[in-house]
Amino acid sequence: MRRSLASALLATASAGALLLGAGPVAHAEGPTPEPSATTTQEPTAEPTAGSSTADPVKPVIAEYDGRKVNLAKSWEGANICTELPGGEFHCYDTDAESLADPALPAKVRKDSLKAAKLAAASDPHDTCTSDYWCLYADPNYKGRRLQFSSDGKKNLADYGFRDQVSSAFYWVARWPLNYGYATIWDSRSWPLHDRQRDLVPPHGWANFKNMDYPGGGDWNDKVDVFEVKR
Repeated sequence: MRRSLASALLATASAGALLLGAGPVAHAEGPTPEPSATTTQEPTAEPTAGSSTADPVKPVIAEYDGRKVNLAKSWEGANICTELPGGEFHCYDTDAESLADPALPAKVRKDSLKAAKLAAASDPHDTCTSDYWCLYADPNYKGRRLQFSSDGKKNLADYGFRDQVSSAFYWVARWPLNYGYATIWDSRSWPLHDRQRDLVPPHGWANFKNMDYPGGGDWNDKVDVFEVKR
């Protein structure tokens, strides 16, 4: 009997010691203290460049010379790429190919070919497809050409054309349907605001170096987003 009582007392004492030893562990699992004024914290990342207008790159796949081409990566030798009514893109080597594409609406082909035949050598912008916005990589409507018709914002990185626009033209054959304007955007890094400018037809913009840029400079090779507004 004495031996049992002694064993019970010993067990009770051992349990108490275990509870006392567990105290700090229970306290460590409680709410984390607020950092003091001297605590070093990781800085919050700043917004990425162009977050207000330019979305992440979504490569556009175009049909060119019987194969599929990732425009965001490379045009693979193509000189002209055109947006078709269904949203797909076709690319070409020559103006004649681009203007005669059977995938274009018949009215667009007719007006485009008529204008091309009447065009003088001094009016290269007349190779721009009817009722399309044409963006050129070089001044005076020369160089690679990207052509849009649908309404909305175009992230030019998707088409391998970001920071490459040096001239633009928009000739309107069907005024009641297609008269409108466009807005060009230059996406800036935080805390700077994006820059923008409206392009209102019926004329072209032969050299973006002659277009004043907010804060100084010009618009040449600065366009990140092109927005068509019908």
